[in-house]
Amino acid sequence: MAVVTRPFGVVTSARVNSRQGITSQNGWTVRRVLDVIKTQICTIALSFTLFNTIRLPREAFKYGDIPYLVIYSFWLLAVALPTTLLQLAMGQLSQQDPIGVWRAVPILRGVGHLKILTSFLCCVYSMVYVALSAAYMIWIGKGSFPLKDCTKLHITPNGYENKMNASECFNSTFLAPFTEQPQYLGVMAILIFVLWFFVPIMLFRLRKTLKMSLVILTPLVIIIAIVLSAFLSDSHVLTSMLESCEHWMPLSQPYIWHSTLVQALLSTHIVSGYLVSAGGTIYRQSDVRWISTFVTITNLLSGWLSVFMWQSIGSEGNKDSSFIAILVLIYQSSVSEKRSKEWPLLAFGFVLISGIITVLTLLFPIYDKLHRVAGDHWRIFACASSALGTALTVSILAQGIDVAAMLDELVVPVLAVFTTVVEIVGFVFIYGWYYLTVDIHFITGSRLPSFWLVTWWTIPVLLMGVTGWWLRSLLRSAWGEGQTLWPLGIVFMGILVVMVVMAAVAVAKEEQFNLLTKMASAFRPSRLWGPEEPMARYVWMSQRFLNENANSEHEFHTDTKMYNHIITKYHEKGNEIYNEDWLHAADTYQSQSPKAFIKSDLIRHEDTLYNDVGAIYTIPTVSTSKRRNTGEEQYRSPNMCIAKGELGGSINCNCNRHFQLNVPDLRNNEVSTSL
Repeated sequence: MAVVTRPFGVVTSARVNSRQGITSQNGWTVRRVLDVIKTQICTIALSFTLFNTIRLPREAFKYGDIPYLVIYSFWLLAVALPTTLLQLAMGQLSQQDPIGVWRAVPILRGVGHLKILTSFLCCVYSMVYVALSAAYMIWIGKGSFPLKDCTKLHITPNGYENKMNASECFNSTFLAPFTEQPQYLGVMAILIFVLWFFVPIMLFRLRKTLKMSLVILTPLVIIIAIVLSAFLSDSHVLTSMLESCEHWMPLSQPYIWHSTLVQALLSTHIVSGYLVSAGGTIYRQSDVRWISTFVTITNLLSGWLSVFMWQSIGSEGNKDSSFIAILVLIYQSSVSEKRSKEWPLLAFGFVLISGIITVLTLLFPIYDKLHRVAGDHWRIFACASSALGTALTVSILAQGIDVAAMLDELVVPVLAVFTTVVEIVGFVFIYGWYYLTVDIHFITGSRLPSFWLVTWWTIPVLLMGVTGWWLRSLLRSAWGEGQTLWPLGIVFMGILVVMVVMAAVAVAKEEQFNLLTKMASAFRPSRLWGPEEPMARYVWMSQRFLNENANSEHEFHTDTKMYNHIITKYHEKGNEIYNEDWLHAADTYQSQSPKAFIKSDLIRHEDTLYNDVGAIYTIPTVSTSKRRNTGEEQYRSPNMCIAKGELGGSINCNCNRHFQLNVPDLRNNEVSTSL
């Protein structure tokens, strides 16, 4: 067994397998290297979700590719990177889910519930994309391409040509109203049911199966992306895109700034609570500073490459900017370029695998919470959530794709910005930036630079400013066109209800005397806040205590000279050869001599402080003439040992099978007696 000590004091054991080789001097083994590689693959998987591969290119098509990517990169570095560090650090410290981490500020516990709700909503409308890509893979694979139902031939001077575009194809098949094409909605309902109940099987054992699934799926999606870019990309499209500067005008509008901000929060999974759950599970042995940097860099590269890939695959001209823009681009470019059906199958497969990764990362914090609440029965509740998700996804599909677009463009952005702002305010300003830096120092082993504190202080101002600007323009345009924004009103009311109800529950759970003290206590960390592992919690509390005392005006002087002397002499005594006669050791129990009360030679006789101290290790002697004659002692247990209330007084024992330990109390340099 080799003992490995983590930076924050948690002692773990690493079993070295002889078949893996000998452990190196710095403690690295083959198994440890493989674990690190798996962890980094899981980090790369975050950059290949639908938020990066589908939503980001769609929004870039709408506002202009290069301007959108430039502002998106700014938000990644200014907002996403510090927030990612905060969530990973708090998750690794507490090893809790997105709700349990709010033991730090119990009155804001509603933020955790809003994150779980946001994750579930994103999973619901993302499942529409996954089901559509799976449906078109099946239909193209079993039939001809283009699809027969998507063919509308017209006679032209060059012969027969198909005049039905990709948008009309989708609206006439799997997105058609139930009254016109009920068979397509039935197929979609079956696919949605299968996806909701079989994809979560990859989370059967939560962290272990999630890592295994991501390690398998991530290389597949990367290989497919490389193949598509290598064989289908057009360099002329990329050249014209980079040389064009006509789309820089939207920079003066709030929509592109708000869209890129929300995109940065979605791409890094800040809105879903995944980073908090992963901080205490997947990244529990990783440095949160490097992981947060790696998450930001991979999302930055993946975002730019995704836009370039879809731009090069698609034909020149205006791109579709609807909710299913990338699916339309795949179908339309394949038809216009007269590609064989293997290429659209590969492209739809890329979307399918990316969607599965998205669903897994969105469901992980939900299942993590269910596991902590329901224990071994959490899978029953997971099946119930799958049934609810199936019903909601089918209902969205039956109502039309506009409902999914409304969730993606109005509901989720408001939830994302609100939860991020309150999270930053809660941990930095209410919990305290000083305690936050101490906690990060505890888990990383080094002090946090002031740069991170400055970014955390400015993030709420930036987010509220951009969101207020966006809401002002949105309301003005809606009133000018006579439209109603009832979804925004419902979202704000829902946020208010959740926050108030959860705050009331947190206040009610506080053990105080009146309402005011309960409310004040709800703003302070719970007694359960902190690391769960006993050794880590002890070191963490000791470090916090030392930091608090270091900043106070009081000075504490502790004399450890005598304690160190005792420990040193004890180890020296233990190294000597023990030559006691074990055959006559039993005489000690029956002896009448005061041998048991002789001072230990570990304490020097010249130390007058301990002149009245008995032996450190003594065996209480019991007189052979002692009898239990009184009625009070008649029913006394032979294993009971009653000590006098006076310190250093005699001990009244009825047996000789007890062990007495007299040690100095380091608090007041007195002698205490304990069993």
